[in-house]
Amino acid sequence: MEQKYTPINCSFHDILLSLATEKKYCKIQYFTDIHEFITVNSIVKEVFTIAEKEEFMLLLEDEKIRLDRLVSINGIFAPQYTHIQDFSCDC
Repeated sequence: MEQKYTPINCSFHDILLSLATEKKYCKIQYFTDIHEFITVNSIVKEVFTIAEKEEFMLLLEDEKIRLDRLVSINGIFAPQYTHIQDFSCDC
């Protein structure tokens, strides 16, 4: 069952927009639809909204990440996931 979208913090959203403008590789950590914790290195192509409901980030490889599932980008943790930083690693 699809979880309802939870809007993200405006300051964190501004960081994502800035990174999309810079077009530099970023370390991105997020949860998939089935709650897998994924780490990738990619470029943020754009940040966009679908049907004025859900916000997404599009990566260089055309992978879409729903913004409320984004845990961190370049070591900056989303406010709703700050508790995770004590448990993450680069294994």
